[in-house]
Amino acid sequence: MILAVLEHDGNTLKKGALEAVTRARQLKEALGGEVIGLVIGHGLDAVAAEAKKFVDRLYVADDAAFAQYNAEKWTAAAAAAVQASDARVVVASASRTGRTWTARLAARLNAALLEDTLESWAEEGKILAKRYSFLNRVTETQAAALPVVLSVKPNTTPLAEPAGEGSLQPLSVELGDLEARVEVLEVVKEEAKRVSLTEADVVVSGGRGLGSPEAFKQVEELADLLGGAVGATRAVVDAGWRPYAEQVGQTGKTVQPNLYIALGISGAVQHQAGMNKSKYIVAVNKDAEAPIFKITDYGIVGDVNQVLPALIEAVRKRKA
Repeated sequence: MILAVLEHDGNTLKKGALEAVTRARQLKEALGGEVIGLVIGHGLDAVAAEAKKFVDRLYVADDAAFAQYNAEKWTAAAAAAVQASDARVVVASASRTGRTWTARLAARLNAALLEDTLESWAEEGKILAKRYSFLNRVTETQAAALPVVLSVKPNTTPLAEPAGEGSLQPLSVELGDLEARVEVLEVVKEEAKRVSLTEADVVVSGGRGLGSPEAFKQVEELADLLGGAVGATRAVVDAGWRPYAEQVGQTGKTVQPNLYIALGISGAVQHQAGMNKSKYIVAVNKDAEAPIFKITDYGIVGDVNQVLPALIEAVRKRKA
């Protein structure tokens, strides 16, 4: 059996959940059995109704204890689903939250952990997977004997399509002292104005070369026109120009969109580590020797504050 833990926003499945289902289905072809889903949270009627269309069976861990995300509680729920289903492989998104509980689950199950994978397959009773390492400069292949916990790097896998109507089964999860050690006292959410940075097909990022925080209004405008997300460098975040949630790089978020536009970004290796696997990279910088140009598909040498308005106007005309 293969267990796919499906992330959601309380109403609908996230993109990462559909990528996880695709990987689970691919492994099912080689390993056999069923793809069993798991959703965790509180008030999951709408989520469960959608999720059951993608799996053979769906476990629903719906309890007030899961109203707020907690890595220990999510680990306990996933472990309970593994025990109930006798799953030998667990697949989940390598999102910010996914990375926190999948490692805990692997330790609890005494299972191998294949983390942040680009692709995965079964061979001779083992699970193999490719992933990036060394600041995304090297691709390595790892192999692990069952049981395995596997996480899927966002934006690397086709999204699953509905494939039927799986059965629903409530999942009872026993929470002990370990899960009670951390209590969520308050959750402050930013108003979601755009698509999630890690799931976006287009990312428009700005650096200190923009000159001021006010210049990011045009970055936002271009991102909105392209249906994308806004990113930023660490220098911009440290200066207080943009929130940490938008930081792209080694100490921020790793993105892999179809299109990454770097505006006024020199391209230090730490920033490249977070975006250098984007399908197409476009950069604007007045320094022709900027490191960012070594990895770009299209580069514009010029003043970003003159080029950016021209880009916006060109996109407007294209969309008209």
